[in-house]
Amino acid sequence: MASPGDLLHGLQGLPKLALSYIFRGMDLVNPVESKDERIRMLKRVEFYSVVEAGALGLLSGLLLLLVTVWMDSKRGMILDDAFWDGVVILGIIIAFGVVITMVELSVMYFLSLRNARIIASLNGQSTIAEDIDEQVMVALVNAGLQTPNNTGEFFGINPRKHISRLQVVFAAIFLKTKVSGSRAIIKMMWKRFAIRVFGRTVSRGALELASLPVFAFWNMWVMRSTIRELRMRSEMPLREEELVAYITMNSDDSSDLCLDTIEEHIFCLGDVHPNVERVFKRIYEDSNKQVWKTTSEQRFAQRNLDQYSQPQLYTAIRTLVVTMAIDPRSRRKQNKLLKELNEVVEKEIEIRPNDITHAILNGKELPKWNG
Repeated sequence: MASPGDLLHGLQGLPKLALSYIFRGMDLVNPVESKDERIRMLKRVEFYSVVEAGALGLLSGLLLLLVTVWMDSKRGMILDDAFWDGVVILGIIIAFGVVITMVELSVMYFLSLRNARIIASLNGQSTIAEDIDEQVMVALVNAGLQTPNNTGEFFGINPRKHISRLQVVFAAIFLKTKVSGSRAIIKMMWKRFAIRVFGRTVSRGALELASLPVFAFWNMWVMRSTIRELRMRSEMPLREEELVAYITMNSDDSSDLCLDTIEEHIFCLGDVHPNVERVFKRIYEDSNKQVWKTTSEQRFAQRNLDQYSQPQLYTAIRTLVVTMAIDPRSRRKQNKLLKELNEVVEKEIEIRPNDITHAILNGKELPKWNG
């Protein structure tokens, strides 16, 4: 735990400004004592945030449409040469488009940080208390700003040890362009589809107008994903003890296998999600031995599963299911491992990561273990 002043003092630049904003005005949100009321309020925050993001997408798209139509009406009036006249008009449209897009992205970040503040306040993670959970507050700021997770060494684990350099480069490019770049790609695909369906007689303004719902939907999808991530990170301190107990079933002997499984999850994604970090540290600290070390010999997914007993395999399944649930990202590699584990246990486990995720976000009890 840390004091609010200590936490702010330890940050610099944009994260410090974002955290200051989250802290400011926390007491404006009335505390909610009932768990059902708290979940209902959190769902309202999620719903209205998605609606706002959609409206923002429509507004920015409409502004771009108006600029495009306005500049099209100026053709032949700026320069006598038709080619350079078209170049100037295109340049002006692009310039306005860049400004509008930057303003839109800035507003999206503002909305994300505002939602982080409301969610933290509803979950009792504010500066009213003497101590605050430093880790969860930083995690909320990073989620609001959509900054990457920790890729540095973690308990001796190199998250990117088994990821090619090319994959790292593509991931970095995607992170930088996932909003602006993807919007451009969707727009291009939409125009190609519209031309095929309606023919080339459709006007440019009509194409731009038809693109508005697409951009609104994309903004809504991005905001919903961000809010879900914020909620999952904010719920972790409230459910951490319960989740760890669910994984270990209060058995200290299983800690090494749990940590090996979480390490495999980290290798699959190439970084350490804040929620995964919390669970890993909790299991490690609760272990009486605390002698676990990452192995350079063979990662868990490559081991012969026949060497483990049935209780150990069930422990690995629980660990993997919970880890995938609290880190709601790509699960292709983990799903493959989960399928392999289910094939070697006596009774296939019907619980899936989404069941855990829904239980956490809806304030329900974790699904009963049937292994």
